Amino acid sequence: MIFSIVLIVCALCVAYAIATGNRFKQLHIKIQEAQADIEVALIKRYDVLMQSLDAIKGYTEHEEKLMLNLIKARNGMTTAQTQAVLDNQEQVLRNVRIIGEAYPQLYSSELYKNLQTQITETNEHLAASKRLYHANVSLYNQAIAVFPASVIAGMTGNRPAAFLKDENVEAKREIHLR
Repeated sequence: MIFSIVLIVCALCVAYAIATGNRFKQLHIKIQEAQADIEVALIKRYDVLMQSLDAIKGYTEHEEKLMLNLIKARNGMTTAQTQAVLDNQEQVLRNVRIIGEAYPQLYSSELYKNLQTQITETNEHLAASKRLYHANVSLYNQAIAVFPASVIAGMTGNRPAAFLKDENVEAKREIHLR
């Protein structure tokens, strides 16, 4: 009788460990999906910037300054690589705004207005992708942090996932009129 109870308890522990390990894998896959969505948004953003800037090429001689070696997003980027692309594209967007302010004819141009609309839309998609990524990272990190799942996480090598960081939060809060 006691042997049966011990056997049932052991079987339940093993089943719990397997189910918990599978849950960690599912959450990790959700993080990978969200990162892939960020990569798609970065590619779209890159394409929008490049196509739109080509369309307004005749308006300014300073287009080459805008092309600050944008890195085309590729599959399988690490969080650090994704962060580097985000930081680089933020600089390009600031330069686009500066060019628009420096060239009033460009600023009022339909091409420029279309560029701004497209940038806004792609930024919204990128922001939504980042929110989904952060939500999935949060769920995963919570799942591996709570007891008794944390014991299984430690045994299976599950470590907290990294959130994307916005290094320029303070700079974005400041308003610069030129």
